[in-house]
Amino acid sequence: MEPAGTRQAVKNIADPSKRKKVEDILNSCVLDDATIKKIMDVFEDQVRLANTLDPEKRKQSNLLWECTYVQHLLTGQENGEYIGLDLGGTNFRVVRVIMKNGEATTTTKYYNLAEDLLSGPCQNIFDHIAESLEAFLREENITSTACIPVGFTFSFPSDQKSLKHSVLVTWTKSFKCPDGPGQDACVMLEEAIARRKEMPVKLDVMARISDTTGALMAGNYADKKCRIGVILGTGSNAAFVERIENYNKFDGKDPETKQIIVNTEWGAFGDNGCCDFYRNEFEKEVDQYSNHVNSFTFEKSFSGMFLGELVRLVLVKLVKGGCLFKGKSSPELMKRWEFPTSYVTSIEDDTDTSENTWKILKAVKLADDATEEDVALIRETCAIVSEKGAKIVAAVLAVLLQHINLPEVTIAFDGSLYEKHPKYSLHIGNLLAKLVPTTKTTMIMVKDGSGQGAAFVAAVEYQPSG
Repeated sequence: MEPAGTRQAVKNIADPSKRKKVEDILNSCVLDDATIKKIMDVFEDQVRLANTLDPEKRKQSNLLWECTYVQHLLTGQENGEYIGLDLGGTNFRVVRVIMKNGEATTTTKYYNLAEDLLSGPCQNIFDHIAESLEAFLREENITSTACIPVGFTFSFPSDQKSLKHSVLVTWTKSFKCPDGPGQDACVMLEEAIARRKEMPVKLDVMARISDTTGALMAGNYADKKCRIGVILGTGSNAAFVERIENYNKFDGKDPETKQIIVNTEWGAFGDNGCCDFYRNEFEKEVDQYSNHVNSFTFEKSFSGMFLGELVRLVLVKLVKGGCLFKGKSSPELMKRWEFPTSYVTSIEDDTDTSENTWKILKAVKLADDATEEDVALIRETCAIVSEKGAKIVAAVLAVLLQHINLPEVTIAFDGSLYEKHPKYSLHIGNLLAKLVPTTKTTMIMVKDGSGQGAAFVAAVEYQPSG
């Protein structure tokens, strides 16, 4: 990244003392090449610890490096009918996929989770899922006499025991159920389905996956070279196709299978302090005022839940240093979590007229105090903080690409931040080309791919009993 002092908005500041203050504040958000290389090295060190069979060494890593037990990608020969379920936010999705010689016809419907379900007994959530599933089957007039395989995307940190069975480690995002951790998501789903006595078809819940695995599989449907799935939205995570000889925590029974999808659960990378070397005061403050202090450290440097707050904290420091608005602020700017990431993406999408920036200044009641120099500095702040976040993501993606070690790899992204930020993909792509020049990398968007991906896992992994 370019040092702050080389950027035009900073160079244009006439007052030397003010310019020096701005440089000092913004340079704390700049990653140099040596720091990016160190992020890669530290991530690889944590991978080695997470991948070992020694349980004591594994405890030293915050990466779960979880075995998904998904060993197959799409071949283009799949046939049949499959259901994908996707639970990860306040919208729950049911997806029907009909495959004919590898071509998919998909129907998706969304069902809201009421606020009271998120904090009540988790059985209520699974009952709601089963009720929505039954409604979907009836609305779509699905009356198959054959058992329909179901893949379940359950996007919460879980200890995966097999393709189907996993144990919930913790609820995240808006979910605050008093129970659930320690229980098996697929078992809870099956019990809820069993309570629906009038379910119109037989269902076989046969896989629990993360949303990253779903994104990877949806990406693999769109592009057979896809080997990485990334969620880059409110939170972040990645899954990738690892060579079986490089993965120690799986005793495969199929000698013909040369690969395994690994769920990195990289959101917690750095919880043990290994990332403190690049975390600045703003990232540390975001953590201290977050819902989950000292956890999900990695994603607090860049994900959609935190990017807006990171920028706000930098702006507040610039104001307090007399570098913005002549030292004046507003209650709106000073309030925590009230500068959403949508403000940042809007400012980053600005033209030479800075129209979006002026609109946001009006929203935070600072437009009357702002100068053109202030506007330029706000835009530069959003650009620097955003670029740092994107390059942190690129650094760890580079490690995954090195593991995959293929001449061409496609990365499938899902999530609002990747979709809506106008420059994240550009920053990530440019740095990957520099860090892993031996791999031609293509990036694609698979919007809402995790539900469809669950159905694809069912298609490639389903083995009917008997």
